[in-house]
Amino acid sequence: MIVKKIYGFSLAVFIAMFSFFVFNNTAIAAEMNFSVNTVIPDNQIDKSKTYFNLKMNSNQQQDIMVTLKNDTKKDITVEVGVNTAKTNSNGVVEYGKCSIKNDSSLKYDISNIVKGPSSVVIPASSSKNVAFHITMPKESFDGILLGGLTFQQKSSEVNQDKAKNGTTVQNEYSYAVAILLKETDKVVDPNLNLLQVNPGQINYRNVINAELQNDQSVLMSKVSVDAKIYSKNGKKPVYTSIKSDMQIAPNSHLTYPISLNGTSMKAGDYTLKMKVTATANKQVKKWTFTKDFTIKLKQARDLNKSDVDVKANTNNSNWLYILIGAVLLIIIIILIVVIILQRKKNSNQ
Repeated sequence: MIVKKIYGFSLAVFIAMFSFFVFNNTAIAAEMNFSVNTVIPDNQIDKSKTYFNLKMNSNQQQDIMVTLKNDTKKDITVEVGVNTAKTNSNGVVEYGKCSIKNDSSLKYDISNIVKGPSSVVIPASSSKNVAFHITMPKESFDGILLGGLTFQQKSSEVNQDKAKNGTTVQNEYSYAVAILLKETDKVVDPNLNLLQVNPGQINYRNVINAELQNDQSVLMSKVSVDAKIYSKNGKKPVYTSIKSDMQIAPNSHLTYPISLNGTSMKAGDYTLKMKVTATANKQVKKWTFTKDFTIKLKQARDLNKSDVDVKANTNNSNWLYILIGAVLLIIIIILIVVIILQRKKNSNQ
């Protein structure tokens, strides 16, 4: 359950969902200075799992415990986070801190329900229990609340160690432990909404984003999308995208990107037709969406200017035109020279 990043923060949670997360009892701290173990409480729904999967009552309070073990011979500082689960553009549930905003359907944010320290100092070659206090909402709810605890050694300490070892590439690792809270066994019916369709970019490449909202407190897995974009009244799709095996966290949105595959974005009126299939509570559900949208001229121009593939294609096209022009110019010059020489020859005769 280790997350690796180079020159940036990328949190990957080593949790497999539904059947929910697969956690080893003892986390392996490869290339890390500490390890994380959960202390499973009595109200754990499935005690074979080592993420927190708790059944509680409204307004109930409870402490849960995580044990941090320092495997080094010096004190280390571990930064701690509590986060509500969200869904990234790859259809992967994020349990760490990220830039994705809470969905408008989210009523209870786990970061307001679960409280703990922001950082912990673990003495050298020692273990330390870290407590988190849960205060359930006063009102009862159906479905699940999903989030995660994250643990990462303080960056300045990691960088200092790397500098001492002469390492220039700085790798950072984090642990993530899922938290799933529920009160009732009532089955919540899944629902999806297509909120909006807008042009945008991912990694400086043009896309059209379709925002799918899961407005229910249920986790969706095995999500597959078949998306087609048509010019207004067009019969053939101008852009297509098919993807499967995605997830959508409860009360979150998936901003699904449809790639333009390096082509220039063109202003105009379009129609998105999308089919979505997902599994939730052992039910397979299907949705069909159709939505009209418009790409404005300024939007298209601005996005094309910053798209690295469009720039490259434009530069290649420019060089091709220059090359063709140069060849034509040489041919014209040769023809002129040949004509002049031929005329001189004729005049001499």
